[in-house]
Amino acid sequence: MQGVASRRRAPHNPTVLVGARRFTAMAALVARVYAGYKLIQHRDGADQQSRYARHHRWCAEAAFALATRLEGLPIKVCQFLGSRADVLPAEYVEVLSRLQDRVPPRPLARLAPLLRAELGRPLREVFAELDPVPLASASLAQVHRGRLRDGREVAVKIQYPEIADLVAIDLKNFSVLVRLLGWLEPDFDFRVLIAEVEKYVPLELDFVHEADSAERMAHQLRARSDVIVPAVVREVSTRRVLVLEYTPGVRVTDVTALRALGIDPRSVARILIDVFCEMILVHGFFHADPHPGNILVQPGPRLVLLDFGLAKDFPPTIRQGIGRLTAAIVHGDRVAIAAAFRALGFRTREDSDESLAWLGEAFLGWAVRNGRSYADPEMLARFGAEMPRVMRADPLVEMPGDVLLVGRVLGLLSGIGKQLGSEVDLAATLLPYLARLS
Repeated sequence: MQGVASRRRAPHNPTVLVGARRFTAMAALVARVYAGYKLIQHRDGADQQSRYARHHRWCAEAAFALATRLEGLPIKVCQFLGSRADVLPAEYVEVLSRLQDRVPPRPLARLAPLLRAELGRPLREVFAELDPVPLASASLAQVHRGRLRDGREVAVKIQYPEIADLVAIDLKNFSVLVRLLGWLEPDFDFRVLIAEVEKYVPLELDFVHEADSAERMAHQLRARSDVIVPAVVREVSTRRVLVLEYTPGVRVTDVTALRALGIDPRSVARILIDVFCEMILVHGFFHADPHPGNILVQPGPRLVLLDFGLAKDFPPTIRQGIGRLTAAIVHGDRVAIAAAFRALGFRTREDSDESLAWLGEAFLGWAVRNGRSYADPEMLARFGAEMPRVMRADPLVEMPGDVLLVGRVLGLLSGIGKQLGSEVDLAATLLPYLARLS
């Protein structure tokens, strides 16, 4: 009886056990990564750079292995890191970029029960063909090519059955780890980042929301001949299944394939920057996850924009505020930059201009003044040296998450731009859009 009573007091809870196992695995990796870099920082020597390179490689491979084993949110984090060729060492980009749309796939047979349940009928009544080999597999879902009974070629995005539970678990775990990192590195507040993840990742699990965003974006960009948003097949789409018109293309960062099609990668970079300037500064509604797996290219060149699970709609006041901030950065007006950041909701402890002006430099300023569209080692070295000093003197205490999404988009575009060898002059590209705001 005592044993029975003990079991009643501590019932078996699979969710708690899964969460504990996932947290332990992630915490162990974060600890080894963090400790390794700290040790290298405190050990001078001629071989320090080679030690960094070896640790970069180990960290990237370990993160890749853990993400593919755990799936869910860890894959999304690694996808983001793998797209930052402008910021992260080559070892990270080389390893983690394999996760952009090449997550180890699941057999279609494992997803078929969910697909049948969502459609409410046997698959043969909907599809004449459904390729068992996925076109792409990502963090939350995988995509299969198919043909409907009426002959239309489609791409079928199927959510992983248990992914919503895993995401909920991972959000709690990441929140704990972020608070711990904030305690170890008090000069940097990572909480706003996890707040953004908590806000937006659940939206990516709602494919009806994604379908709405895709159709809105297609309407918004309808006048452009250089952009395609695949049409949604509404009659066979649900909250966990999204069916789109099949639209082929070459991955945006596959420079070899682009050149084989006679496409200049630099022209792709120009279109990409111009399209996002229009999205953000004119419409205030933009694709907020433009990693390389979500952008294809067709001859023309034309961009094919995919995956609108993370799309942001700014109210007019915020869009205009972003425009004023961008104009201040383009003109190098430090006082106006600080004022624009404050108007958008940024606050520093001492309310001085320096930290906000420095943030404008990191946000866009350096690239604008140097006629570049992506970061380079010189910029990163400068910011790496100055950031701790500036942020310790007057740290940011409020950072509106919605605006930070723009920074995330700029970072992703910067990473793609570097891989395309972009020669875009950001100031020249931005000025016509800024003139429309005045």
